[in-house]
Amino acid sequence: MSLARALAGQLAHPRGRYGRWLGRAMDIANRRPMQRAVDLLAPAAGETILDAGCGTGAAMAHMLGRADCRLIGADLSPTMIAAARRRLGARARYLTASLADLPLPSASLDGVLALNVLYFDDDGQGMLRAMHRLLRGGGRMVAYVTARHTMEGWAFAREGLHRLYDAGSLRTAFLSAGFADGLLEIEEVAIGPGIDGLLARAGKPSAAA
Repeated sequence: MSLARALAGQLAHPRGRYGRWLGRAMDIANRRPMQRAVDLLAPAAGETILDAGCGTGAAMAHMLGRADCRLIGADLSPTMIAAARRRLGARARYLTASLADLPLPSASLDGVLALNVLYFDDDGQGMLRAMHRLLRGGGRMVAYVTARHTMEGWAFAREGLHRLYDAGSLRTAFLSAGFADGLLEIEEVAIGPGIDGLLARAGKPSAAA
């Protein structure tokens, strides 16, 4: 197996010692987009927020530093859930599950944060459809992905395990999952030298709307 293929597989499903190391490395690499995404989500005290693909729990720790919200960290990787639990303990709830099939009631969340996870959504937007179902009316979701034109230069992203997005395809994915065009904003942001990302903020209409 090539190094690029192995890295792509670990990014899709971190496991073992290498997965733990990769999680720490990704915390450093993702610090800037994570901070910008949390700023855009603007968690508030008392809200229930899902960190979809929570990794080591770095974003949840950052959110707790901003507001006393109720956090749920979900990740398919037991290695990442264990790392998040070590970081946050009882300050969050944890789910080891597919993001397309989370055992949570519909309309139970005020917000969803999804950092670097939509690469692994299926053709039917199963993850995004699940997030739309879980949001309450008036809730919002913020997602970050690295832009297609940046990722195409990375060997691991050419292994076929990552879905790549430009602004148009990311918008199409959100709309296909049920999010309203009028409540969807997508911004291209410079993350570092030669690295561009996409930040999406999608809202769900309130019942009174």
